[in-house]
Amino acid sequence: MIEKNINISYQEFDSLNELSKQDVEIVQLAEKNLANSYSPYSLFKVSSLILFETGETVLGTNQENAAYPSGLCAERVAIFSAKSTYPNKIIDTIVIVTEHSNPTPFSPCGGCRQVLMEYEMAQKKPIRAILKSGDSKVWIFESISAFLPFAFKADHILKKV
Repeated sequence: MIEKNINISYQEFDSLNELSKQDVEIVQLAEKNLANSYSPYSLFKVSSLILFETGETVLGTNQENAAYPSGLCAERVAIFSAKSTYPNKIIDTIVIVTEHSNPTPFSPCGGCRQVLMEYEMAQKKPIRAILKSGDSKVWIFESISAFLPFAFKADHILKKV
């Protein structure tokens, strides 16, 4: 037997005041967007913002439905909209915020992690992630791969010719 370890690196900030001006602006925009969440069942509002290298942004919120699981998480709403609208633009950062406070930020669900990882792999460039939940600390990850170190990759299922 060989024991192996995985180390995950991220930055933790006590408040938004410690972030760059641009990061503060996009986190605040994502927080303002929480008002657009449609979450009448869970009452758990989530907002996400995609920032392209060009500086353009796309917003998303979680969208619930009584016919569960027909709803969709904020991260997937934002990234699907972003890549549908701007298919050739490189994503620089995703911001994920929740209305509920927690000492540390809530992180994306497994499905969202996989979707974000696939887009990161497709663009062959890391997507930075900023997470914040209410009055929580702020976490910044330099790559989605930190969320999903054993990601299921397309080459696992694509036929080799």
